[in-house]
Amino acid sequence: LNDANSDGAVLPRESINAHIHNLYVRQDFDECLKVIEDAVDKYEGLCEYPIYVKALIKRQTGQIAESLQLFQKATCLNPHNIANLKQVGRSLYLLGKHKAAIDVYEEANRIGVDDWEIYHNAGLCYMYLKAYELAIENFRSANQLHRHDSTYLQLGKVYTLMENYKGA
Repeated sequence: LNDANSDGAVLPRESINAHIHNLYVRQDFDECLKVIEDAVDKYEGLCEYPIYVKALIKRQTGQIAESLQLFQKATCLNPHNIANLKQVGRSLYLLGKHKAAIDVYEEANRIGVDDWEIYHNAGLCYMYLKAYELAIENFRSANQLHRHDSTYLQLGKVYTLMENYKGA
């Protein structure tokens, strides 16, 4: 990791994180992963943001189980970071572990502020578990916080699955 500028001054961790962020948004994943590995080695694994970005890259490239492990590691480093918990829940959802994802979303709700995304994603999990009333409750909570077309569409889908076409 080249963590010195042209004058030889050592760059702070924030600069390394900014470099990782820039590589990630440019989708230069190969170089980004190299910088992340260097940062993880340098900080002996105690670097939440590089691990978080590595998990995002792994999930985007279809390595969902590995992304889950990395998001869980980031959560261990900062257990009160709602973004980490949401990503753990999302990876569990993508792996079809809907009940486990709901547990994570409930934990995120307990320690954080009301968040549209948490309720929406919990609603998706309940829908796949065929707990339609709980799905409706979560989708409605999501819409009370912030209205999104995707939540309304999922709410309509739940009512359709329940054969409540008037509600849909």
